[in-house]
Order: sequence, then C-alpha cells, then structure tokens
Amino acid sequence: MKALARPTLLLLPTEAPAFSKLGGAPDLGDGATWPTSTVTHRFPRREVTTPMGFVAQLDLAEVRAAGGPDWLPNQGRLYFFAEPWMGAVVHDPMPDDAQPRIAVPASPKGFPLAERQVVMSPAISYPDLEWMVDDLHEPEMDEEVLERLAEFPAAHMPSPEHRIGGHASAIQGLNMEFECEQMLATLEGREPTLTRPSESDWRLLLQVDTDADLKAQWGDGGRLYYWIREADARDGDFSKIQMIGQSY
Repeated sequence: MKALARPTLLLLPTEAPAFSKLGGAPDLGDGATWPTSTVTHRFPRREVTTPMGFVAQLDLAEVRAAGGPDWLPNQGRLYFFAEPWMGAVVHDPMPDDAQPRIAVPASPKGFPLAERQVVMSPAISYPDLEWMVDDLHEPEMDEEVLERLAEFPAAHMPSPEHRIGGHASAIQGLNMEFECEQMLATLEGREPTLTRPSESDWRLLLQVDTDADLKAQWGDGGRLYYWIREADARDGDFSKIQMIGQSY
C-alpha cells in the first residue's frame, strides 16, 4: 500500500476569502451553458430535461500552487455539477471576472448545497485492498491482519473526505477505473481496453463526501467521484469525464 501511495489534496474549510469552494452558486460566466440531464419516462413516454445541481468550483492556479496533480492545467477554473448520480464538469480556461455571472436555474432535489470556501492541503492517499487485488498474489494472512490493512487507507483521512487526485476512497469495493472505461467505451462504440487498475490512465479528479454541514447527502452516506483520463486532462478536455456515485 505504501509503495502504491499517491498524493492528494484535501479540501478543508477556511474563513479566508477563496474562489475554490463547495456548494453555493457557481461564479461562472454568463456565456457558459448550465449542464442538464435528460431522463426518459416510459408511461407516458416522454423525455424530461432538468438542470443539474452545482457541487463545487476549483481554481486550477490554486490547485497547482498547493501541489496538485501535474496532469491538470495550471490555470483556468473547473465547475462540477451532478443530478443525482450523473455528473458534468465545465472548464473555463480563461475566466473573466468582470463578466456577469450565469443565472442559477431551479435546482433539482437535494440542491442547492450550503456554501463553503476551501483551502487545499497536501496529503497521501493509499489504495484499498480491492483496488490492489490484481497485484496481490493470494497472500496468506489471518483475518486480523487483513482487517487492519482494510482500515489503513481511511485511517489517514479526515471525515468528511473531500479531495482532489490520489486514490479514491471506494465505499462499495469496486474498481472504478474499470467502470469509467466501460462507460466511455460504450459511449464511443468501442471495446474497453483497460485490464489492470494499476495501469489505468483514469485519474480521480474530485471526490465529494456526504457532509451534513453542506447539506450534501449522496444516497445513504455516499460519495461522488469525478474521473478523467490523464491524457484528456493534459489536453484541457473535460468533455469525457465520468462521475460515479457510491453509497452504503
């Protein structure tokens, strides 16, 4: 686990003015398009399009200055949306603070979240046993040792656990890199190419936890995970992100 550790940035509350935040309303320019989701109802058959809820915004210069992932652009801003297990990210590469802010549409159930400015703090994330299973060789360990290993990654994280990059803190014990690859491959009409999670190009862009103070409740104490391929992030292309929601 220590050999496969990855750096991460914790999003911690701050009283100081900061652009990066969780909840509230986005400081997004009026020229942007607010993300929506479309659901097909069967009886009667109709498509209903609704605006997504705003989750978070990040200043990429702040992320880089705090020691964030080098695969993210070093300038611009990211805005995260969800509804309820579907997500989108808007990238503004050249923000204009003099531009009027986008109008906030009617929010879906569970939104808006309470607003909280955040400061970024470097930390270390560790993979869980499920993520490592393909790299283990059936170790013979007693249940007590395995239990300590299973608890080790979470023991190094605060609660609630909002953060950028690193290993995801999975709830349902699934390798989300496989799931992201499968979802994108289906959209692109191709076969998935990923074979081992440790060799994946998928990177955890943002993890957002259930948080009572934010009025953020993802299922039964769950989390939202935004993923992006490293090559896409380096190119500044956030159109193919995948969001996965897990809950207890």
